[in-house]
Amino acid sequence: MKRFFYAFVVLLLAAACGQDKFVVKGTVAEGETFPENALVCLYDGDNLLDSCAVVDGAFTLKGPANPEKLYRISAKYDRPQRDRSWNFGVIPEKGTFPVTFAKNALDCTIDSQVNRDFLDFNLKMQDVAKEYRDRFMALEDKSEEAVDALMDDINGKMKALSLDAIGKNANNYIAKNALQNIIYDLPLDELKEIIGKCGKFVGEDEGISRIVRSKEAELETAEGKPFVDFAGKTPDGADIKLSDYVGKGKWVLTDFWASWCGPCMGEIPNIKKVFETFEGDDFMVLGVAVWERDGDNTASAKKMEEKEMKWHQIFVGDDKTPTDSYGIVGIPTMILFAPDGTIYKRGEVLRGESMYKTVAEALGK
Repeated sequence: MKRFFYAFVVLLLAAACGQDKFVVKGTVAEGETFPENALVCLYDGDNLLDSCAVVDGAFTLKGPANPEKLYRISAKYDRPQRDRSWNFGVIPEKGTFPVTFAKNALDCTIDSQVNRDFLDFNLKMQDVAKEYRDRFMALEDKSEEAVDALMDDINGKMKALSLDAIGKNANNYIAKNALQNIIYDLPLDELKEIIGKCGKFVGEDEGISRIVRSKEAELETAEGKPFVDFAGKTPDGADIKLSDYVGKGKWVLTDFWASWCGPCMGEIPNIKKVFETFEGDDFMVLGVAVWERDGDNTASAKKMEEKEMKWHQIFVGDDKTPTDSYGIVGIPTMILFAPDGTIYKRGEVLRGESMYKTVAEALGK
């Protein structure tokens, strides 16, 4: 009797474990030539969950079921570095699902409802992106106002699609993916409300929580707020702080930039025009070189010389304290500090041709 009971418990445990599995019964797409001696692997990020060879065009992979994640089915072989073929993202819901594996991810399929919904959402988002390209190319008037109006319409459609997807998939990976599409354009209170309606994994995602923190920091450093100090080095290696420049009775146009950043380089002529026109007793330009790889600002110094950036600089290497403190998630970001150290303006009004106008108005010139 004891043996029977033990065997019965083992069977129950095995069945329970099986219920939490994500199982792929895969076939290589007809007509595709699978790489010789390659293995088919199931990954959770960089973590290998399972692997096997393709036998007679078929394979089986197993891993823990977790619809909050996105797994990757990938062929493992000696491939060129930029080769992205034989890669397919899947949401691992509980059960056993047939998969067609192909060289092109768009030709891969999985017979799973949540994955069909995921594909449908992404195809709809692609259609909206295509609509933007087509309508932009057809615009006869490509003025800033016309392009902004088009972008507002397209962003509205993307937001509507994303919110619908989140509402229908609050407890699986689709919610996180959809939120990531619109997260930068959401006000903090709306973002927190959406997160509160989703499974805990959405709010606990490091990327999403980082954006929440950055939006909170941006509110704390909005126009009219006092500056937040941080430390760095001069190009010569001396210790320096933001407070050595800001709050000292001058207007300070501060540019957060990096040597590898194309848009940052695109703003240099605008900054140079402002510097050459207004630099003096009541105004200065300050650069803050951020996000440099391996914390090395050598490239920053080289770019300064190459672009003739003659204004003061603070080098911070890869220390994210300055950008985290101001809620900066993209560069270049410009902030204009008033003589008393309060934040006068930040953002788009200090980009492009608007930069000169905004600074001139602040200086009363």
